[in-house]
Amino acid sequence: MRGYAVHLLFHLLAIAAGAGCGAAGALWWSGGEPTGLWLAIGALMIGIIVLVLEGLYISASQPPRAPAPPPQSRPRIPVPQRPRERTRPDLEPVAAPSETLLQPAPEGASVDQETKTSALDALNSLSTADRPSAKS
Repeated sequence: MRGYAVHLLFHLLAIAAGAGCGAAGALWWSGGEPTGLWLAIGALMIGIIVLVLEGLYISASQPPRAPAPPPQSRPRIPVPQRPRERTRPDLEPVAAPSETLLQPAPEGASVDQETKTSALDALNSLSTADRPSAKS
């Protein structure tokens, strides 16, 4: 591995900064020394800077990537459309329903013709009442 010594040096510096931060933090925590807090913050910042520099060193030492080849475009050839095969032969086409306004009566119930025609007249009067009148 090329540059392993530099990589190891960065790790040792980060470990030393972490140990310094821990010792200073313990001094502040247990003794109440305000100087310990500032030393812990400083050691933490140094450790973060060392790790950032290590990341920059590693990314700079990597060989550059080869550019990806551009995608080759092929001319579009229309594909002939085949008729779809029936997947469910048990389903046959259903005839369209007949256009009727009256539905068949349920079994066992008898509805006289007068009720049917009065219901139809009421529906027709509702549909003409919804239309705006041309008398303006």
